[in-house]
This record gives sequence, C-alpha cells and structure tokens, in this order.
Amino acid sequence: MVIILSLLSPAVQGQVNQIQVKERDTLKMTRDSLIRMVRVKDSLLILARRDSVAMAHLIDNLEFNKDSLSGRLNEYYFRQKEDSANRMDLYFKNREFNRKSKSILIEGVNGIDEDSVKASMHDVLGLVFDDTAYSLKPRMLRSSMARLLGHLNNDSVHFNIINAKQDTIPFILKEGRVDSIAFYLMNSTNDSARVFMRSLDKNHVYMWVGDDLMLRTMLKKQGAPVTIPVNWYGKMKYRIPRRPVPALPPKLWNTGAEFNLLANQAAFANYVKGGTSYIAFTTDIKGRANYAHGNIKWDNSFCFIYGVQKTELLSLRKSQDRIEIRSSLSHKAFKNFDYSAGAFFLTQGFKGYNYPNDSVPVSKFFAPATLQINTGMEYRPNASLKINFSPASVKMTMVLDTLTIDQTKFGLKHGQKVRTELGAQVYAKHTSVIFKNVNMTNEVILFTNYLYHPEKVDIDWRLGLDLKVNKYITTSIRTNLIYDDDMIIPLYKIQDGKKVKVGEGKRVQFMETLGVGFKYNLTSIQ
Repeated sequence: MVIILSLLSPAVQGQVNQIQVKERDTLKMTRDSLIRMVRVKDSLLILARRDSVAMAHLIDNLEFNKDSLSGRLNEYYFRQKEDSANRMDLYFKNREFNRKSKSILIEGVNGIDEDSVKASMHDVLGLVFDDTAYSLKPRMLRSSMARLLGHLNNDSVHFNIINAKQDTIPFILKEGRVDSIAFYLMNSTNDSARVFMRSLDKNHVYMWVGDDLMLRTMLKKQGAPVTIPVNWYGKMKYRIPRRPVPALPPKLWNTGAEFNLLANQAAFANYVKGGTSYIAFTTDIKGRANYAHGNIKWDNSFCFIYGVQKTELLSLRKSQDRIEIRSSLSHKAFKNFDYSAGAFFLTQGFKGYNYPNDSVPVSKFFAPATLQINTGMEYRPNASLKINFSPASVKMTMVLDTLTIDQTKFGLKHGQKVRTELGAQVYAKHTSVIFKNVNMTNEVILFTNYLYHPEKVDIDWRLGLDLKVNKYITTSIRTNLIYDDDMIIPLYKIQDGKKVKVGEGKRVQFMETLGVGFKYNLTSIQ
C-alpha cells in the first residue's frame, strides 16, 4: 500500500483545485454539447420521418386522385366511342333502308301521268328518303308513301275485296276503263251469294246479285216486312272491322314505250311574196326496260327516229334516220355514286343520199355503225340528273359495206372495215320541268381518243323541248349538234340556182325540227 502525502502549500493546492475544476467543466460542456447534438439529430430524424410519412400520405392521395381521374376519363372516352359507334351503326342502317325504299318507290312515280306531279314526287322522295334522313317509324312512312303513289299512279284507285273465306280479289277504278269481276259473299253457315261488280268510272261502281240466287228458297219462314222488327243500336254497333292491307309484291321491272308522230307543213298558192310548199313527217319511237333490286340497277333503252319530207318540185326524201340502243349496269358505291358498265350502239336503218344524186348511197344499215363499251362511275344526285364518267372506253366505228360506201368519210382507212379507239367518255342527261306541261331534256356525250389527238373532243349534244297540249297532242322542238373530228363533210355552194360541191372538210353538224304531233305513252310496272 502506498500513501502519498500532499506537501503542497494551501495556495498551490487551491490553484491545482481550480485547474482541476476548470478541466472538469470543459469535459462537461463537451458532453453536454454532444448530448444536445444527439438530441437535435434525433429531433431532426423524427421530423424527417414525420415529413416522410406526410409526404407519402400526400403522394398516395395524389396517386388515388390521379387513378380516379384516369378512370373517369377512360369511361368518358369509352362512352364517347360507344355513342359514336351507335350513331354510325344507326346511320348505315338508315342509309341502307332509305336507299332500298327509294329504289322501290321510284318505280311507282314513273307511272304518274301528270309531269309536274311526277317531278314533285321525285323531289319528295329524294328529300324524305335521303341518306341522312331519319324517321321514328320508317316502315310506316314507306308504307304510307307506297299507298300515296298507288293512288297517284295512273289516276286510279286500287283495292282488294276479301270475303269470309279470305278469298282476295283485286279491283281497279280508273277513268275511261270498264272492268268487271264476280265473287262470292259467304256467311258463317257457308251460305254463299254470287255478286257481280263493274266499274262505271273512277268514282262509281255498279253491283248486282246473280240470277241463280232465290231468297224465297233460302228463308225457312216467310213473313211480311212489317212483322220483322228492326232494332238500331247506334252506328258503332255495325262498324266494319278493319283488316290489314296485304303487302304489295316488289316491283323489279319498269317498262314503257313512247310513240311520237310530228308533222310540219306549209302551203303557198298565188302568194305574192313567194314561198315553197312542203310537208314533213317524223316518227320517234322510244322504249325502256329498267330493272332495280337493292343496290343493283340495269337500265335499257331503245330509240328509233325516222323522218321524210316532200318539197314542191322535188321527190320524197329522207330527212332523219337514227337507231340507238343503250344498256347500263350499275351497283351502289357510296352516297350518290355508282360503279357502272355499259354499252352504246348507233346506226341508221335505211340508205341515205347526197341529193340531187339519188343513185349512189353514202350511208346505209351498219355503214357506218358505232359500238361503244364504257366502264367507270355514275353520279345520280336526284332522279332528273345523271352523269357518267368512263375513263376506260372502247369505241369501234364499223363500215361493213366498203364497196358502195366510202369508209374514209367516217375516219376509216382504205380497206379497213373496223376502226378501234381507246379513250374517255363523259355522258350527262338532265330532265326538268320549266313550266307546267313544258318539259326539257338535255343529253351530252363527250369522247376523246387517248392514242390520236387526245386534245380533240367529239361532241354529241341533243336538246328536246316538249309542250304538252293534252294527253295526246304535243308540240316538240328537237336539236342535235355533232362534231366528230374523224368525219369528212362535203361542202356545197349554190351557183346559178344549183347546188355544187366545192370541197370537203371537218365541220359542225346541226339539225333542228319543230312540229306538232301525236304522242302516246305505254307504261307497265312489274
């Protein structure tokens, strides 16, 4: 054991104690600082953890709100696309129904005699059954339109007679038509009576019972009329129940023909101012057979025009001669456009001469003749306008008799009977009602050859104006302007009162006729 004694003086001992005290205070301060730093660090960590939790909670809320907004936005997009698809589906269904309805009902419009009513009904069908038109009850609307056209067609009344055995007999009332039918009326006990019916006019029907009906033999008990009581319970007691009108069969074919005979005449006798008497007749026969079913249309037409004239001091001569056959097959493409393919044939039926030389013919049947085959698109905005554009069109000009006919006048070379051209054609036809009973028809055919001078265009423009006096008498004006770059036209000049040929060249051909004539229409719808 070691004992250390302190030998320091009290003053020194106090200084040493102070030094020791000071050293202990420094350590304490350092420790306290460390403790405070640890506490501060712990406080900062606690605050950081709390802020992290708050930030995580805020981020979770933001993510939840973001997911809710995305879900609502996706639901809105889905409903918008669903509504658009429903509207598009409804549009296509309405468009298909309107097109079928228009193709079915348009056949009934063509049978209306009054031209102004026909044009108005065409406009009504185009408006009511437009591709974008919508109706709450489309089938009822189509049935009502069919019933209206049935009344307007040929100014007649169509109805069916149905007895208790469901025997159906059609009957028609029409002005100027007498029709008779016979049918049986039957009761619940199968007793029948033969009834005859005959139409007097559009508003009156004459009916009578057959002679084989004997009422006395049918009655078991006879009595005076005054002994038979008659009880009236009111009008509603004896109302006839309505029966559904049977559906009409679809009308696929629309056929018809038109016959025109025009006459022009002028007579002069001892007329001081001078003049030459003449008379001319023109026959115009047109026929059509059109088929329509769904999106398919097949239009066929035939036209024959022949005219003769007799002038004072001159013999009977041909003035017009034209045979035309046109056929077109089309299929609905979209809206008012159709895919189309067709053929066109043109020739004349009799020999033609360059008068006064009437011994050498310059034209005859199939000399020349034109056959044209076209493929392209057809535009039909309404029933009165049709425009056909054929970028691929083959045109063949034929002169089969080259011994008597000079084929070079029609663009063919010596020794050539058929000339083939490849080009494009535009065909447009427009019909309009200018005034009541005044109709105008315009037809234009433009053709250009891809292989030979495509900048030159052949033109065939026909204009017809009909002024209807009554059902059979019309006044007609016809014009025809033709320019064919391949045709060589002889040129004449009057010298000393005679017609003398002075040369040949390419010229515009023009023809005009005006006459009063007889017109008869024959229409049939199947």
